[in-house]
Amino acid sequence: MCRVALCVLFGVYVFYGHGLIGEWTVSELRILLVGLGNRGRMWMSIVERVAGVTLSGAVDVNPSALAAFAAGHPDVPCFADLSEALATAASDAVLLVTPPGGHLAQARQIFAAGLPLLAEKPLTLDLAEAVEIVALADGAGLPLMVGLNFRYLPVSQKIRELVAAHALGVPGFGQFTYQRNRDGRQPWLNKYPLTMHHPMMLEQSIHHLDLIRFCYGREVDAVTCRTWNPSWSMYAHDSNVACLLQLQQGIEVNYLGTWTGGWNELCFEWRTDCTDGVIVQRELFGGLAVAHTADKALTPVELTPCEPFFEDSAALLRDFVAHVRNGAPLACSGADHLLTLALCFAAIESSERGRTVLMADFCARHGIAWRP
Repeated sequence: MCRVALCVLFGVYVFYGHGLIGEWTVSELRILLVGLGNRGRMWMSIVERVAGVTLSGAVDVNPSALAAFAAGHPDVPCFADLSEALATAASDAVLLVTPPGGHLAQARQIFAAGLPLLAEKPLTLDLAEAVEIVALADGAGLPLMVGLNFRYLPVSQKIRELVAAHALGVPGFGQFTYQRNRDGRQPWLNKYPLTMHHPMMLEQSIHHLDLIRFCYGREVDAVTCRTWNPSWSMYAHDSNVACLLQLQQGIEVNYLGTWTGGWNELCFEWRTDCTDGVIVQRELFGGLAVAHTADKALTPVELTPCEPFFEDSAALLRDFVAHVRNGAPLACSGADHLLTLALCFAAIESSERGRTVLMADFCARHGIAWRP
């Protein structure tokens, strides 16, 4: 039987860059999991929820993390070195869940091995490094996806749908507020944000600014921002972010986010005012409601039940698998993530220089393709 017939009957062969990157039965895609910290362990559970995906191996530099993983997953090869894992484990793609400071060096190795990459956000903590990673993926002809799982929450998908359909009229302005007192010392949280530069912006606000771009379906034309650190903050650098975002087609959004609030209770609200009413998200992962201009009360919007961080991440992983397997559209691409990351760094520049930053100009200065 010819090879083409065998391909149709028994397997799928995908070509990227210079050659064959994977050959697997239709029922499984072999993913190398790199990073076994808190989020990495969550990803292990997420992978188990997605049909047609299996782990080819797990990588971590921490011996105790590897030992704990091996005890629960004796059939998955474990590695202390990424190079060894790439050379030894038969993999079709890589899931990178390590601190962002090491992503550039790791991405170089992964793309050199000819493998598609799904990386946790932020892609890096340095904009130039992120631009280089995207260029490396493009040069190798390999997919690069970034783990912006909050886009897949039912509430995010519904807001995007309502805005696109002009269900409450044309959107005009919004107010996005996220206030909490986050104890970064808790054992289930990564510890590097305690000492990193701009922890709120690059670990938390990045999600919110990305959702603003995604749900409104528009790019930010200009940003005016102020970041600072309250006197009682446990974080070494700015844990408060306040921005005025000017989006395409005249939408203006006020954003306030903090990890160092004066109250332990999380306070969240995202309100979008439109020509004929409002769209209001009153809870972090749900609580969506709408009202027309003359309504006396908000009307709740029914949403599909979702376990945050798990089911939304599983949906993201399914999209990644669909792209690698059959060329489905690549959601949350590295190039798209660059625009969110650029917005974060433009906001930081605005705070440092005390002026409004135009995104078209900022992207041109940093070698990032702008979407007018």
